[in-house]
Amino acid sequence: MAKVLIVDDDEGDRLIAQAILARAGHETFFAHDGEEALRQHALRSIDLVLTDLQMPEVHGFELITVLRDFSKPPALVAMSGTGPFQLHMAEALGAKYTLQKPLDPKLLLDAIDRALADAEAHVGGDEDTQG
Repeated sequence: MAKVLIVDDDEGDRLIAQAILARAGHETFFAHDGEEALRQHALRSIDLVLTDLQMPEVHGFELITVLRDFSKPPALVAMSGTGPFQLHMAEALGAKYTLQKPLDPKLLLDAIDRALADAEAHVGGDEDTQG
């Protein structure tokens, strides 16, 4: 399964997401803000970042902007409890899928699976054009 970095300053939300993803077979890592997420991403080969948007230090919007510009960006899924406007902003910045908090386990797993499949198809598409 995938290596998923869960970025959220709320420990309870991190643990809920981790429990859902671990049960589905994903390997999970944690970061409490965007700055720590960038350090974690540098240490591991992360397949997908699930990030909250409202965080101290490096905000979720900043994190999405930085990660999307990497040469091999992870799949990006954003979550927020503050309403649809922030989720639309996250999509505009590069999050492939967005989720409203509190997280619905079925919707979370669906978004993760779809984002990973999209990322895999994109990588496959790049290889096809190069070979």
